[in-house]
Amino acid sequence: MSGAIYSDAWYRIAEARVSLLPGVRTSRQSYRGQPWVVLEDAFAHRFFRITPEAHAFLLTLHQGVTVDLAWQAYLRAHPQRAPGQEEVVQLLSQLHVSNLLHFSDGSNSIEIDRRAREVRGKELRGKLMSFLYFRMPIWDPDDTLTAMDKSLRVIPTWLMVLVWLAVGLAGAWAVIGQWDLVGDRAQGAFAWANLPWLYLCMAVMKVIHEMCHGLVCKRYGGNVHTFGLMFLVTTPLPYVDTTATWAFPDKRHRMLVSSAGMLADLFMAGLGALVWAATGPGLVNSLAFNVMLIGSVSSLLFNGNPLLRFDAYYVLADALDIPNFYQKSQQYWFFLADRYLLGSHAARSPVDVPSERKWFLAYAPVSLVYRLIVSYAIVLFVMDMWLGLGLVMLVLTFYMLVWAPAWKGLKHLLGSQVQAHRWRAWGGAGGLLGAAALLVFAVPWPHSITAQGVVQMSRFSVLYAPLDGRLERAVLGQGQTVAAGTPLMWFDATALKLDMEQTSRERDELLAMERASLTRQAVDLQPLVEQRLAKEQRLLELKSRLAKAVLRAPHEGRYVALEGAERQGAWLGQGTEVGHVLDPSQGFQFVAVVSQERARELFASPVGEINLRVLGQADHLIEVERVVLLPYQLDRLPSAALGWLGGGDLAVSNQDAKGEKAAEEFFEVRLTLKPDPEAGVVLAHGMRGLLRLTLPPRSLYDRIDEAMRQLVQKRYRLG
Repeated sequence: MSGAIYSDAWYRIAEARVSLLPGVRTSRQSYRGQPWVVLEDAFAHRFFRITPEAHAFLLTLHQGVTVDLAWQAYLRAHPQRAPGQEEVVQLLSQLHVSNLLHFSDGSNSIEIDRRAREVRGKELRGKLMSFLYFRMPIWDPDDTLTAMDKSLRVIPTWLMVLVWLAVGLAGAWAVIGQWDLVGDRAQGAFAWANLPWLYLCMAVMKVIHEMCHGLVCKRYGGNVHTFGLMFLVTTPLPYVDTTATWAFPDKRHRMLVSSAGMLADLFMAGLGALVWAATGPGLVNSLAFNVMLIGSVSSLLFNGNPLLRFDAYYVLADALDIPNFYQKSQQYWFFLADRYLLGSHAARSPVDVPSERKWFLAYAPVSLVYRLIVSYAIVLFVMDMWLGLGLVMLVLTFYMLVWAPAWKGLKHLLGSQVQAHRWRAWGGAGGLLGAAALLVFAVPWPHSITAQGVVQMSRFSVLYAPLDGRLERAVLGQGQTVAAGTPLMWFDATALKLDMEQTSRERDELLAMERASLTRQAVDLQPLVEQRLAKEQRLLELKSRLAKAVLRAPHEGRYVALEGAERQGAWLGQGTEVGHVLDPSQGFQFVAVVSQERARELFASPVGEINLRVLGQADHLIEVERVVLLPYQLDRLPSAALGWLGGGDLAVSNQDAKGEKAAEEFFEVRLTLKPDPEAGVVLAHGMRGLLRLTLPPRSLYDRIDEAMRQLVQKRYRLG
């Protein structure tokens, strides 16, 4: 016998006369070697899975016998496999909600109706809570899919598989051959000009994706009567209802229906890759790239992620032979809490076979964490677009993920299920809440800040072209030592010299006119004097620029030229970077970039342990002599290698082609390095590294509270 033998609510349904509806269809399935019976409402296309023992008991129910008499008779005939009274009450209420049960005596079905109302209320509340994720049926595609299936049956399955593999492999090879271009194009995929085309491609591909689900469902005998739109965060996307797969006895068929959309996406991605690789810049090329991006990355990240209840989740559930995998994994954790924390010996485990336990233990917490991350990202996305709607969604998300489970747990503690062991239950729940509160509010956790940076010589100079002109001659330095003032590059100053000669003659002419006007009135002399002084000032400026035509080393050090022999004779614009002078005698420093939010903690708290590692030598710690936090904000990165354009992780301004101007202002932390030669660490100018600064421990609540306040202030200018 399964479940509790007796139930406090049994008297409410004992005299009810109920039976399965005449139109209910049954099919048998096997999960992990265990037989099951699937009940199907042929009109509403609802499905319900029960054990063969429960099905056998349901067959004994009819309008001429009460539930109590039928249960007593079944208990006498099958004492080992008869369901308990509580299980019967739950079974009948769930069948009633699923429109699979008919009962004639309403006065004797109070408990069934009450539980049915509870379930319907939960469904309604769920729909209200998820108003940004609702579905709208539009069309019955069953006849269309039947006709398409008949047409496609003439194509051998092996040929379809062969074509799919050929297109997929050819597309992957085309992408690998132009991988550098893929990275460049992906950066502009979400540009405003491309967003309408991106959504258009996604909508068309989603229609094909869903129709492929329906076609495979039809191939194996299922009916598909609903094609509609689902609104994901106000974004309309098509969907089809393939719940008919619940009745498929072969799990391979169910898995193929679930994976058909992903297979179609990957096929379209392969076609898109081939078209993209074979065409030049233009609309066709852009559309092909969008198809390739959506069909591969989007399909694998969302539909191919089993932690979200999309295609891959159902494939995994069927592969493991665990229907309702998500719900049962949650139920198993609730069972563990009820049985071992609250001490309820009547708690029932949802585990059907022992091998399911490890899957339930792993899936529920991992999927919960991932769900929280996705919910957080979606709420931020909506708040960025519509702040008011985002706040409403934040409240609803908090209700669904925090308040509703907490209220459900409190009702369970106050209910009759724990009455026999109430003190044990309250003690276990209180201990768990107290331990969680201590971990969140009281326990100080290790705290540190990480920052990216580059290794630089303590004294170095970047050389720039001093003026617009042709490079006549240059010292092609590759690390030789130069003294301060050593000439390094000579720029053509012919135009400057001609300008100086002309300005000098104009100055002399004005001087002659000035002397000739000495015999005249002073009013004629003053304008000439002012013009002559302006020409002399112009001459001084030209002489200063002429002196810069020869680029000299600003200090001693090693000279490295960026302009090779092939650039001699070429025209260089003023400000073009042409070389460096590095002084190794002054040692090395590490310059790290710290965001404004993190810098506040550095200013307010003493720094403890300092860990510095450079890329490529992560197994070695670099010794540090001195740490200085510059007390002012900057917007120029110490190296373009830290920004997006240079391969780093820091956001840079779209207005700066060099990739050195940060998108947001930051603070710099400068560390004087003291490398140990015996440690085998090799430092060079420009190496990237990662700095970790240990700060005083803080509670999780303090850190979360500060992070949320900073987020609200930074993104929404509130608080």
